[in-house]
Amino acid sequence: MTLPGAPGPTITAISEALTDDARAAFLDRLLGAMPAERLAAILRRHGFTVSASTIRTYRRSVRRAGGDALE
Repeated sequence: MTLPGAPGPTITAISEALTDDARAAFLDRLLGAMPAERLAAILRRHGFTVSASTIRTYRRSVRRAGGDALE
């Protein structure tokens, strides 16, 4: 499962480090309604460093491109 749009290196690295099942859950939360701050905190607890602003920037880029969470 690939990420829609053009994710930056941090989000790409996180996605590539996950199993297929974990990647699907990550994508669901990444593009879902979970606040970016909460997702960043959960990822930090699991050893992945990403800022909430990086998550928000990625979400905006996907929305601007007309991306759908399931594409």
